[in-house]
Amino acid sequence: MTDERMVPNPFISAMEGLKTRTSNAVEDTPNMDGPTGSIGDGPAWTGSKARQLHDDYLAPNAQPVKTALGELVGDVEEKIATLDPEVSEGAARAMRIDLQTR
Repeated sequence: MTDERMVPNPFISAMEGLKTRTSNAVEDTPNMDGPTGSIGDGPAWTGSKARQLHDDYLAPNAQPVKTALGELVGDVEEKIATLDPEVSEGAARAMRIDLQTR
């Protein structure tokens, strides 16, 4: 049996990158309430069909989408917390191969 050297877990750096991209996506996603609120009266969309689309589809989903986006970063942070900070060199090599094939 050989003692394999322990190295930083490659999944952690990959997840940290995902966390950064997730944070950026959350910040870049506009609040749906403002834009959809202009439907009907605003310059973007006018008419009864636009108002119906807003009332039936956009408005009911605005808060669930906003909530889901707000929880994404926390979900990624939770997953990172479950990962071992160090893994064997062999495991790290397998992880890097796995990450490259995704």
